[in-house]
Amino acid sequence: MGKPRFTVCHLFYEEYPRDPRVRRYVNVLNNNGIRCIIICSKKPNEPYFENINGNLVYRLPVYKRRGSFLLTLIEYLLFTWMSSFLLFYLQFKHRFKLIHIHTLPDFLIFAAILNKILGAKLVLDLHEVFPELYIARTGAPYSSFKVKLLLLAEKLSISLADVVITIHDNAKDIFAVRNRNIESKINVIMNSVDPSEFPLPASAPQNEFIIIYNGSIVRLLNLTMVIEALAKLKLEMPEKDFARIVYRLYGDGPAIEEILEAAEKAGIKDKVQYLGYLQPDKMRNEVLKSSALILPPHKNLYSDLFYTIKLIETIYLKIPVIATRLNTYKRYYREESLFYFDSDDVNGLAEKIKEVFYNKELVKKKTENARADYDKLNWEIMSGRYMKLILELIPAEPA
Repeated sequence: MGKPRFTVCHLFYEEYPRDPRVRRYVNVLNNNGIRCIIICSKKPNEPYFENINGNLVYRLPVYKRRGSFLLTLIEYLLFTWMSSFLLFYLQFKHRFKLIHIHTLPDFLIFAAILNKILGAKLVLDLHEVFPELYIARTGAPYSSFKVKLLLLAEKLSISLADVVITIHDNAKDIFAVRNRNIESKINVIMNSVDPSEFPLPASAPQNEFIIIYNGSIVRLLNLTMVIEALAKLKLEMPEKDFARIVYRLYGDGPAIEEILEAAEKAGIKDKVQYLGYLQPDKMRNEVLKSSALILPPHKNLYSDLFYTIKLIETIYLKIPVIATRLNTYKRYYREESLFYFDSDDVNGLAEKIKEVFYNKELVKKKTENARADYDKLNWEIMSGRYMKLILELIPAEPA
């Protein structure tokens, strides 16, 4: 392998290669002859340093515990502080020209302030709209001190960046309204599927109807609603049909015990399987075997901004998606593409599960429509946007 033209550093408070957005950025850079330095968080069983496909991964011993506001802030500040020293050292060792910082937290970009002084370009990738996330989780008003603090951190972080990236047009609209003069430097690069990660088509087993969820398992996602809908279907569907249904959850988070307890109380414990967190390559194999994805979050200020990797992976594979009718979903996917239901409508969710279970022609039509909608936003388009942005910031050097 030849010497890379230049090096990009990715900084984020999450695990690698678990984070799919960062993983796909790294893959497209690698495909264009660019190797990366990756600074991320470390789970207890992971090595501090690793070489993955020629990319150097440095892990800092801080990881998310999902605690109180104060504990989370301390974790964010500690990771930012530790990152600043490592970034400064690696700047002299590798002389990278660009640091791509991924939120949360927004203020993580300040770990790279010395690197910016030394000439590195800073890209701020806003994976979340942090104030809205905090409001949704806590019920705090916009006028609260903590929300004002988050809004100030967002504004200062954006002002420090050379370029800003965010996840979709709805988020861009919000950032543009409350941050002056951002239009010229904000770009939308949406979550998309890297086709190289899914070389095989989906193939659900004929004897089982597997409903899948993978990712963070938190109350905000309202996954207990699936248990309620399945309990209802147990009474409505023929026994031989209901016997085929399995609900499989993968990932981790504080709401898993609540979901399993709800399944036991509803008398459908045997229908719910919690299989823990799987590495990305193994998880992709499980997605291929699924019959449907259900995304049932409460509709609110924050969930209306959802656009998850799990959504687009299942759409890409032409697996039916049953989802709450959220603003961002509706912006990109027609009513004729997803099996939409209204927020918190258990009866509506149960009916959509039956539609997917029994109406194969409708499933075929909707999954094809969804894939056509997705193809307007696919990874070829998004990765092209990303590489154009990178090469404008740091043009390739002569060989």
